Amino acid sequence: MNEIKRLLRAGGYAFDGLVYLVREEKNTRLLLGIAVLALIICPLIGFSAFESIFVFFTVMMTLVAEVLNTAIEVTLDLQVQGKYHPKVKIAKDAASCAVLFCVITSATAFFVILFSNLLTRHP
Repeated sequence: MNEIKRLLRAGGYAFDGLVYLVREEKNTRLLLGIAVLALIICPLIGFSAFESIFVFFTVMMTLVAEVLNTAIEVTLDLQVQGKYHPKVKIAKDAASCAVLFCVITSATAFFVILFSNLLTRHP
């Protein structure tokens, strides 16, 4: 029973994090919207189930990177309390770069699958 309570408490913390991210982080809202659109649009434009879920997973990977980026930024901001520190800038820039890599990966996956489907379709 204690394990169930612990899991429920952890789920509550995760939900609190999601509520914060949706309320406060524009990029999180954008990525959630893109994930929903990917689930709707990919099958409509002829992607197979596997291709659709693959694109969805890459978008979700980007969302995970954005969540971690936000956690890093908030933690570092708390540490430096508004003061500039070059190492904090490096850490924030590196975390943002991880998000950028995920965005590039997701967009590449989408367009490779899209163009592959367009090129292999027969009229």
